[in-house]
Amino acid sequence: MGRRSLTCLQRPEIGEKLQKAVGLHRSGQLEQAEQIYREILYSEPEHPDALHLLGVVAYQVGKYKVSVDLVSQAIGIDSEQSSYFNNLGNAFKKLGDLVESTQAYCRAIEIEPSYAEAHNNLGNVLAEQDRLKEAIGAYHRALEIDPEYSETYNNLGVVLRTQGHLKESVLAYRQAIQINPGFTNAYYNLGCLLQELGELEDSIQAYYEVLKMNPEYMVVYNNLGLALKEQGRLEESVQVYRKAVEIQPDYAEAYNNLGNILAEQDRLGESIEAYHQALEINPDYEEVYNNLGSVLQLNTDFEEAKCCYLKVLKMRPRFAPARKNLGLLSLLMGDFQSGWREYEWRWLCDEFISKRHRFPQPFWDGSSLDQKTILVWTEQGVGDEIMFASMLPNLLQIDVEVIVECTRRLIPLFQRTFLGVQFIPREDPVNQQLLDMSIDFQIPMLSLGQWFRPTVESFPLDQESYLLSCAKKTRQFRQRYQLLAGRRLLVGVSWKSVGSDQRRSRSKSTSLESWKSILSRQDCFFLNLQYGEVKQEIEDFKSKTGLRIYYDEEVDSLGNLDDFAAQVSALDLIISTSNTTVHVAGGLGKIVWTLLPNVPDWKWMLKQEDSVWYPTMRLFRQNKIGDWPSVFRAVALELDVFCRGVGFDGSN
Repeated sequence: MGRRSLTCLQRPEIGEKLQKAVGLHRSGQLEQAEQIYREILYSEPEHPDALHLLGVVAYQVGKYKVSVDLVSQAIGIDSEQSSYFNNLGNAFKKLGDLVESTQAYCRAIEIEPSYAEAHNNLGNVLAEQDRLKEAIGAYHRALEIDPEYSETYNNLGVVLRTQGHLKESVLAYRQAIQINPGFTNAYYNLGCLLQELGELEDSIQAYYEVLKMNPEYMVVYNNLGLALKEQGRLEESVQVYRKAVEIQPDYAEAYNNLGNILAEQDRLGESIEAYHQALEINPDYEEVYNNLGSVLQLNTDFEEAKCCYLKVLKMRPRFAPARKNLGLLSLLMGDFQSGWREYEWRWLCDEFISKRHRFPQPFWDGSSLDQKTILVWTEQGVGDEIMFASMLPNLLQIDVEVIVECTRRLIPLFQRTFLGVQFIPREDPVNQQLLDMSIDFQIPMLSLGQWFRPTVESFPLDQESYLLSCAKKTRQFRQRYQLLAGRRLLVGVSWKSVGSDQRRSRSKSTSLESWKSILSRQDCFFLNLQYGEVKQEIEDFKSKTGLRIYYDEEVDSLGNLDDFAAQVSALDLIISTSNTTVHVAGGLGKIVWTLLPNVPDWKWMLKQEDSVWYPTMRLFRQNKIGDWPSVFRAVALELDVFCRGVGFDGSN
């Protein structure tokens, strides 16, 4: 409390009352303490300690203006009490008057330089003003005075994290916890930072420590669930969110996240139920409507999904994730004009926003390109780059100079195919040549669709192939494979998808076990076209079944796409799930059979057996979610017909 006022020592009965009131105050009995402070002031209206402490009570019950007034009166009587100024600073801070708050803390420190709490509080108010270096200085002075001040270490950790000094921030939080092992807020802050750093196991442990001390620390459940999800521990994540809503049944955000995790597990019915629970609590929860739409779409309830997206947009017309999803749904259903338009909103979504601003040129708006220069840049996976490159011939029919930024591995294949186009590899940082403002326009390659593929009818039916593999390499591959195969048909196979979206990749992937009816044919020589480290998987499958898939170690399908294209071009037939392989095969004009989940990527649309993007492609679709057996039965029947058609009757 700093130096005491002489006034309160003049009358012993006043001192006794004050002591009793302070005891009640410390025990949390604020009303009783307030009553005695008022009795003292009735007898002695200018008693500074009573005024000050009454101001502290007002602060504690949220009456911050009253607090400022009472503490200021105390200071007017006795201006040498450091605690008065410290508490005045607290009240001003709550009122949002950070300048007055700062001045009050500085005055407290001027009176009592070793006042650690005032230094700590000064650090907090400086941090709120973004005076971060000064805040750190204040925290360090507090810790010089009191090295065991755990709250200051926690506050220091917050500011260091804001400055980007993440490792130092971790050390500060850990020091706070070492001093005070029951410091839940420091554990929570540590967990958040470790999660940001990708140290998920330690982050999860920190969150569990918080919940061990305080099971109702609700904000922890959200982050813990997300961290468990990032680790692939989906069932644990589900249990965390279920515990959260058990403790707090009106926790809409937890229901939303629960729905997301259940969707990730393909538990679509339960996911939909969780979203409905969230909407019962908060009928205006836009994100939930968007998520619900996504899951309804996966569940083939396309009209209901569309209604959800439109519901969001009625509430918030510029909600980009819903517009993006509505665009994807429109494309899936064959409404390309609306689909391209709505999908342009992807650039305002978190996962896309940084990519849009890589180049300084204006975006092409469909205006004349005659004698202009346009930069076309790819934005998504290699398969998409190949598919959307089918629109480059449309640009080449115009008197325009075309520059394309794309994946480096595609350049040999693209350069051979699209003569007259300048290809530059995608790099980070961006190649300086692409920042030249003499380039008239820029456009993402996918966005060419709104100009060159506005309807299903606008797709060229005569463009069976638009990629050219190396003729020499193709010939060499085919000769070598024919020697190995004898009279058998050369069939390339690929069975899974690998990507950052695990649920999506899982829905598009199969196990080699599912292929046994196909791979057991004696009239076909099967070759691996599956990218990634699959050699051991193929060998294990052979050991288990006796069925062989030839693995060509000379082809690095990930590292050398030009060799891969030549390998694909050398084959008679390609059978694959939806991945890069089918795009390479389709672009080369090879006969390719693509195996699709019940709700495929938008590019394959719905129901039809052919593809508007690849005229030589045949689509085999699941009849219901996860129904790969029906797909393989259809493929087996079609393979019988195909082999007979090219002169193979099943005999070796």
